[in-house]
Amino acid sequence: MPSRRLILGFLCSLAPLCAEPLSIAVSEGQHAVVARSAFSPRRFTVQVKDDSGQGVASATVRFRLPEQGPSGTFSSGLRTESVLTDAQGRAGVYGITWNGIPGSLILMVSATAGGRKADAAIAVEISAAAKAEGGSTKAFGVKKGSAAKKWLILAAVGGGALAGVAFAGGSGGGAAAVGPVPPIVTPPAIGAPSITVGRPQ
Repeated sequence: MPSRRLILGFLCSLAPLCAEPLSIAVSEGQHAVVARSAFSPRRFTVQVKDDSGQGVASATVRFRLPEQGPSGTFSSGLRTESVLTDAQGRAGVYGITWNGIPGSLILMVSATAGGRKADAAIAVEISAAAKAEGGSTKAFGVKKGSAAKKWLILAAVGGGALAGVAFAGGSGGGAAAVGPVPPIVTPPAIGAPSITVGRPQ
């Protein structure tokens, strides 16, 4: 009759009953506040650990956004994204486009490795008042009446004047227009007077 140890070893080889359980720790993104109707560069990162607290490499981590209400889509355009953990058991997603419904939502996270599974939840708030992250995408402009606009006008006028001078004096572009030159008048020279006195008659 086989011993109890052999039986337990056989059962563990068939099912993950003897495997160490998994846990998920949220590293980035918990209680994040994001802007509605906007693309967000914010990263959501978790770490998958075993029972001893060590990171589990090559575990499959699935992030899932709600199907209704406040939600969004990943860069793939879907509401789910799967990522493998690195050597330290870390995995993350970013580049979510949030929808226009403000409110609270739960980004669900599940991890599987060798038949073991763990779940976690990341709380996110879509705020109507929050500004979009990552800076504005609007083109730079000059406000009406600003000092910058005045400088631009002056620069344009000055540039036009310089262009006119260059055009008038450039080679091959014709002689510059010159007004009539007044004649130079030289006054007559008056020498010293001479008197000739002849002999008396």
